[in-house]
Amino acid sequence: MTTPQPLPSHRLFEGGGEMGRLIREKDWSSSPIGLPDSWPAELRSTMSLILPASSEIVVFWGDDMVALYNDAYAPTIGDKHPAALGRPAREAWAELWDDLEPLLRHVVTTGETYAAKDRPFYIERHDGLGEEVYFDISYSAIRLDDGSVGGVLCIVSETTDRVLASRAIAEDRARLSQMFDEAPSFMTLLRGPALVYEVANSAYLELIGKPREAVVGKPLAEVLPEVVAQGFADLLTLVRETGRSHRALAAPVDLARGESGALERRYVDFVFQPLTDAAGTVTGVFVEGSDVTDRMAAEERLRVSEESLRLATDAAGIGTWDLDLVNDVLTWSDRCKAMFGISPRVPVSLVDFYAGLHPDDIDSTRAAFDRALDPETRAPYDVAYRTIGAEDGIVRWIAARGIGLFDEGRCVRALGTVIDITQHRVLDDELRESEARFRTLADTAPALIWMTDRDGATIFLNSWFRTLLGFDPASLVGPEGWLAVIHPADRAIALKNRRARIANYEAFGGDIRLVDTDGNTRWVHAEGQPRFAAGEFIGYVGCAVDVTEAHQAAEALEARIDARTAELAAANDALVTQIAERERVEATLQQMQRLEAIGQLTAGVAHDFNNLLTVVLGNVAMVERQPDGTAIDAKIRQRLGHVRTAAERGASLTAQLLAFARRTPLASEAVDLNDVVQRMQSLLQSSLGGSITIATDLAPGLWPALVDPTQVELIILNLAINARDAMPVGGALTVATTNVTLDAPRSAEEPPAGDYVAVAVRDTGTGMTPDVRARVFEPFFTTKEVGKGSGLGLAQVFGFAKQSGGGVRIDTVFGAGTTVTVFLPRTDAAHMATIRDDAEEPGARHGAGRVLLLDDDDAVRAVAADDLRQAGFAVVEASSGAAALGLIDEHRDISAAIVDFAMPGMNGAEFARRARERRALPVLFVTGYADRDAIDALDDVAVVLKPYRSGDVARALRRLIDKVPMPSAR
Repeated sequence: MTTPQPLPSHRLFEGGGEMGRLIREKDWSSSPIGLPDSWPAELRSTMSLILPASSEIVVFWGDDMVALYNDAYAPTIGDKHPAALGRPAREAWAELWDDLEPLLRHVVTTGETYAAKDRPFYIERHDGLGEEVYFDISYSAIRLDDGSVGGVLCIVSETTDRVLASRAIAEDRARLSQMFDEAPSFMTLLRGPALVYEVANSAYLELIGKPREAVVGKPLAEVLPEVVAQGFADLLTLVRETGRSHRALAAPVDLARGESGALERRYVDFVFQPLTDAAGTVTGVFVEGSDVTDRMAAEERLRVSEESLRLATDAAGIGTWDLDLVNDVLTWSDRCKAMFGISPRVPVSLVDFYAGLHPDDIDSTRAAFDRALDPETRAPYDVAYRTIGAEDGIVRWIAARGIGLFDEGRCVRALGTVIDITQHRVLDDELRESEARFRTLADTAPALIWMTDRDGATIFLNSWFRTLLGFDPASLVGPEGWLAVIHPADRAIALKNRRARIANYEAFGGDIRLVDTDGNTRWVHAEGQPRFAAGEFIGYVGCAVDVTEAHQAAEALEARIDARTAELAAANDALVTQIAERERVEATLQQMQRLEAIGQLTAGVAHDFNNLLTVVLGNVAMVERQPDGTAIDAKIRQRLGHVRTAAERGASLTAQLLAFARRTPLASEAVDLNDVVQRMQSLLQSSLGGSITIATDLAPGLWPALVDPTQVELIILNLAINARDAMPVGGALTVATTNVTLDAPRSAEEPPAGDYVAVAVRDTGTGMTPDVRARVFEPFFTTKEVGKGSGLGLAQVFGFAKQSGGGVRIDTVFGAGTTVTVFLPRTDAAHMATIRDDAEEPGARHGAGRVLLLDDDDAVRAVAADDLRQAGFAVVEASSGAAALGLIDEHRDISAAIVDFAMPGMNGAEFARRARERRALPVLFVTGYADRDAIDALDDVAVVLKPYRSGDVARALRRLIDKVPMPSAR
């Protein structure tokens, strides 16, 4: 057999492509493996095989691991080619040699093939920039004739793109999985005829109110039986069988979401989408949707809100505008068109907008509009301009506001509102004129005048700051304000006081030391009041007058007083006493004003309740007047009696309220309180029970008291019952009387200085805390359990005492007991009270003639009219004073008028006065309460208080007509 001869150098590796050419042309003299002619046959044979191959192949030969590779491999090493050809691998692959060499040495040493998929390598193959790449590799040994390993054949395939793509796909899948689970819409997948849950996202689990482990892998019928019962399983089955999707919007579904199992109605938008395999067979149903329960509620609220907004804008006179810049369409509301003098149905454009502007306002308006549409500035559109009506020629002032809406850096839409501020401009002009007048007046006033904002910063000072102190007013404007002119020794306390006043919106006043520009001290007396606008605190306004001379005089006086130490001490003590007295009087006045305000409110409430009770009692009386033979049986009459009793109890409560408000007429006379107390002992014993011991301490020579005897008995009984309630386990109660001469009152409840007859109720009960003591006279204030007290007892005592001309004092020690002392005016002569007489006078005739009935309450008027007609009177009715005056003119035969006192517009007293201007007319006032001074100023009048019993008004009217003196009713 003939041994093949090596090819000449110029023919080596023919057909080996570009790399074959490079190998033939390369200068191999410096290469560790020498000239190709001298290469071992195994290497030449290997290169002949790999050079034309399309796979990426590199050979590392010899101990130096010299690199030889084919055209397919060259691109994988980038700019390392062609320098790497014929050079040791450690040179060309220096950055990854620590990673590559062990792999190659393993193959050389063991002869074993090393293979790996997606093997990562760090390589710098483009301009020295490092990157991580991935290869499928197969490193195998190239053996020589003697069996030794001459080199390593590396067949590689770069998989960097595939690996990165796989990673991206995996990351996408993870993101999709996360997006699926975190998607705001609910999603689930049901498989098979049993509709078994394969997957469900968090939104779906939240909707049905169940954990994932209770859902996935289980059939729908087990997880949501209530949904199956509502027909949703049938829909899913239909989608699975037909392959057609099903959609629904705002579908109601009842779900047992909570632990109780109670069904909760939710509304959902959803789609049932069939899933098919490659053959088109439906394998499952994908469910996707949104819980729109909140949206539907929000849409309803939005609809109501939009309707409210429309009504509000209409009511507020607000017009709207909307400019579509993409389609160049301008939309105006009818009100907006009206502000430009354009009829509602006339179309408008931006040209019409600018054409309707006053010429002097076009440039400023266009500039403001352009800034709003500019993507760089995006300024709010807020401008005022004048319009000239296109159709009516009227000039109007308009305030316009709006914003631009932007998409991808350009304004696509602008919208906003307009409002006619013509009248506001007039008011603004008037306000500016008013402010100018204020500044003129302030600057001419010989006093320091200033204003601050809500934070205490000074915003205005008049010119007197320059005149008196030498300071330019403008220099004192700002946060420090005129603190800068306060004497340095006083500034810290002045700043502290200012902060406290601002926090509490308190008025202030007092003398302050100032320093002028020459360093001289000036004294001023300053007064400041908080300013409010629309109920909101906006700062202070103040005024200060120069009192330097007065202070200097005072200092001179103090110098003289210093020489008279004894007189100074006496004067100082007197001054302290006066200050304490003034503070006590001020506190008393404040409490009296507070109680008076509560009394007025209480009286008003009582008046309204009296009207209601009048209607109730009147209608009960009308029904009860039915003869026994009518359809009203005994049981109904008994129930009517219950109604009448309840209404009379209500009347008693309103009487207590009126007593507190001092609106109850009193029949005062000279009364011996000792006699009253003695006569009440048996009543007190029976009312208080056996656990309470009762004692009396009656003063001999007791003065007569000017008081209503009936009311004083009620007051004593009321106080005794209160004392009993304060002694739940029993105790001692003492009723005492005494003559008292009082000095100035110590509290608002006490009477003025003078002689009084006192009756005191003292107990050994629980006593009162200071907080309770401060509120005991307020109506409805009680410390008792619900249903155990009305809270009117002490309020009635206070009202009775004050109305009688006296007062009340409470002495209490918490845990030890309480003494309530009622002071009643002393009298030397008997004052006989007029007592209500409900009986018909002997010989009283049946009512006759025409009378006028005036009451603004229809129900009350109906009751009174029926009562009067039952008594034989002809009645004409009116609901207002003006209507009643017209009836007087129309019916000349009206003999008297029955009039409610408290009415809107014209009250009863005013009506009576006007009626008397027409002709003499007796007037009977029927009222819950009234201004007694206003009634007493009229002649030929009488009063019946609501609520009244059937027949009271008729009897009082007959007395008045017959000139019989009318006693006060109730």
